[in-house]
Amino acid sequence: MNTSVCKPSFESVKRLVKSRSKENYNKWIRAPDIIPNLPRKASVANFRLLTGHDYLSQHLHRIGIKDSPNCPLCPLNSPMNQSHLNSCPAMEASSTIEEKYWDARRKMV
Repeated sequence: MNTSVCKPSFESVKRLVKSRSKENYNKWIRAPDIIPNLPRKASVANFRLLTGHDYLSQHLHRIGIKDSPNCPLCPLNSPMNQSHLNSCPAMEASSTIEEKYWDARRKMV
């Protein structure tokens, strides 16, 4: 009994990967619960914080705009990112993460 296995061609594998990637992308893009129906300002803040492409010092340092990733608004000397916003003394007046994001952005300008 000869049970030889044929290897798929490069083009076949490439086509399969492209097809699966497109399926996954379409599922993700059509998912209604990624960012719920929030006001635009809250959606923008959530999207930026979720992806890490925000206007906080850690990201600005990573892309070469700021010299330091640390929070310029408080003395904690820790990287300014989403998790820092919850403990930053300069953000105590804001209650939600969206408010903290926009407040931090305003204060950094």
